[in-house]
Amino acid sequence: MKKKEIIQIAIFLIIGILLINTLMPFYTGSEQFMIVLSGSMVPLFLPGDIVITKSVDPNELNVGDVITFQVPGGKPGTFVTHRIISIGKFYSSTGEIRSFHTKGDANNVVDDFKVPAINVVGKLAFVIPFLGLLIDAFRTSKIFFILMVMLPSSIIVLDEIRNMMIYNNPRRARKLEREQKKIAKKTYYKLEWSKLTQIILVSGLIFSGIVAFNLGDNGHIVLKSENKIDNSGFLPMVYTIKPDNPELMLDIYPWYGVLTPFNETKVNEYEVSAPDGVVAPSTYTQFNEIVVTAPENTPAEISTVPYILPVFWIVELAEINPYLPAVAEILIYTSAFTLFLLPLWCKKKVRGRHKKKIGLKRTLALWKKTLNLR
Repeated sequence: MKKKEIIQIAIFLIIGILLINTLMPFYTGSEQFMIVLSGSMVPLFLPGDIVITKSVDPNELNVGDVITFQVPGGKPGTFVTHRIISIGKFYSSTGEIRSFHTKGDANNVVDDFKVPAINVVGKLAFVIPFLGLLIDAFRTSKIFFILMVMLPSSIIVLDEIRNMMIYNNPRRARKLEREQKKIAKKTYYKLEWSKLTQIILVSGLIFSGIVAFNLGDNGHIVLKSENKIDNSGFLPMVYTIKPDNPELMLDIYPWYGVLTPFNETKVNEYEVSAPDGVVAPSTYTQFNEIVVTAPENTPAEISTVPYILPVFWIVELAEINPYLPAVAEILIYTSAFTLFLLPLWCKKKVRGRHKKKIGLKRTLALWKKTLNLR
């Protein structure tokens, strides 16, 4: 077996293992995906996004976790994804049962019910932006169905009919197969490493500059009772604040959010006074600057990055390290731009098509000979 074939088999095996590992939880039911219909959790995820929930032991849930649950007494099959703001217990004939009081991040009041542990479907694991809009269009739009399903299917069927007509003659089929094998053996892809390196360096520098220019404060800070955060860049900015003590997260308000770009002619100012119980604004609004309230002298880590990735991704990365969202944005956009320019650094070649280079003098001599010039 050739080295090239071994590498191809190894790549296919790795891809297969990754696909099985990704899809198996959905098949077994340990993970589920749902389309977001309302804006109660904006900006963490938006209407039209897909949320993926992972089954979890209710006894392992904590205040601040985002869970998907069935509303007590609600319509079967109707699910809500909100954040836990407090945990309690109640007693039933089966014994002590955990219950969760929840609230949407963008809602002005807490939910008027408590969620028993048995109603919890899972914990929020991931968000895929805008995919729900595509799925919804596929379900409801006839034009979308024709363009995305019927048209490609028709092309595939017509191509198969053409192949059947071509390969109907055994002699012609064998001849075509031999020609295709010859072409396949001669065809290869050549990576132009110098161009690839240049593209990566240039695009990396460009996106690094964009991200760096729109960064705010990042790193470890000590929060006061009122903390002003503003956006002086030209892109919307996401900020997240993670206290060293996770139990204080909901005491910081708002601990994450989106700020619009700075505008010298008109700057919107917004101050938050969080009463007991922390009440959020009734509608989600973006502002150039905000005053975040917190317990005095609370040590925390702050992360501020341009809003060019989904907020959920940024929040999750910031929990690992406050600088990680900025690094991820640079890497993702540099990689995407490099792949977009794939034809520039990865070219298809065919062996045996190299033209002989003829020198200038030799070319002139041939011209003279052709024209009978002395």
